Amino acid sequence: MFSVVICTYNRAHLLDTVLDSLCKQTLAAQDFEVVVINDGSVDDTALVAASYTSKLPLRYLYQRNAGLASAKNHGLFASRGDLVLFLDDDDIAAETLLEEHANTHSEFPAEHYAVLGYTALSQNLNANPLMHFVTEVGCFLFSYPSLKHGDVLDYSYFWGGRSSCKRSLLLKFGVFNPVFRFGCEDIELGYRLSKQGLRVVYNRNAISRMVRKVDFDGFCQRLERIGTSNLVFSELHPEPEIQQWTGIKDLERNWALINGHYEAIINSARHLDSIANLKLAIGLDLDDETRGLLYRAYWAAFKACTVKGMMNKQDSPNEMEYHAPSVQEK
Repeated sequence: MFSVVICTYNRAHLLDTVLDSLCKQTLAAQDFEVVVINDGSVDDTALVAASYTSKLPLRYLYQRNAGLASAKNHGLFASRGDLVLFLDDDDIAAETLLEEHANTHSEFPAEHYAVLGYTALSQNLNANPLMHFVTEVGCFLFSYPSLKHGDVLDYSYFWGGRSSCKRSLLLKFGVFNPVFRFGCEDIELGYRLSKQGLRVVYNRNAISRMVRKVDFDGFCQRLERIGTSNLVFSELHPEPEIQQWTGIKDLERNWALINGHYEAIINSARHLDSIANLKLAIGLDLDDETRGLLYRAYWAAFKACTVKGMMNKQDSPNEMEYHAPSVQEK
């Protein structure tokens, strides 16, 4: 009935945590399978997966490192369920996660309906100012505050790691474009599927929890990579709505405002982030003024990183030939 696809790269300790959470699902074990795709890891990923073969209906497959979109396609083709959930390797599943996804698909059985679950921060991440900002304020990672349970949404909410869909929809009308090694692979596929009527139903009760903390420099690097993927997305789809979504329309103007000040913008935010974490480490709360300054610095830095990633792609184009899979490509 249900295939849970987990793509992973050098995160054996996190994979152990997510697989353990899947052992506790309220959905009966005979109603789901777990497909782990090892995208070229050199750590103990294989050993961790092997340790769960007696606890879960699990299959493990290895591929040479090719990026997230390729790994997701591998998992899709290897899966056998009618429904497919792409679950991140740094999230843990609430006990009712699969049951909630399955219930919503039962309510919306048509092929073109997907389901978006809710990803919260684990308890140890809730107090971290950066993690709170990127999920609840600036919404650079998730964008849940504006959503209501039961909302029926467009393709831009077909978020990887927390969305499920009918497997047949992808096999008929298109899969992930492997040009995307990180970022945009989910929304780009969602956009193509929107031509076939894709709609995404939000189930607030289908809960997973992110357990991996991202630090300031790590998040800046992430956003540069996403900026690069955004530009590729805009090159594949010249439609105005995609040009607007990716930010390509105002790219040159935004870079003109940032260029020459980029390092100062990043260093200012990094400094404020360090001060905030030091205050919290010694038991002090962040006052409203400090939090306001920090959030403004985060916003400026993270927007700058995204724009820089897009400009880097323009200056050094990938040699790979970009193409959008046709509706017949499987």
